[in-house]
Amino acid sequence: MACNSCESSGRFRASYCDDCERWTFHVDKRDLLIAAGLMVVGAVVLLQPELIVAPAGIMFAKRVVGALV
Repeated sequence: MACNSCESSGRFRASYCDDCERWTFHVDKRDLLIAAGLMVVGAVVLLQPELIVAPAGIMFAKRVVGALV
């Protein structure tokens, strides 16, 4: 069990509690989801950049075909 000095007071906090003799980490769920989303986007950009370029190419092709028809 955590002592009273280990309780969270902010959105993100990492601290060492002398009473418990352990590190405590507190993260807001919203911030954790944002970080996970950014990591997924970064992985897609590094590993599959064509997934980002392909939709732009398809939209450009639709405009060209629409202008010709």
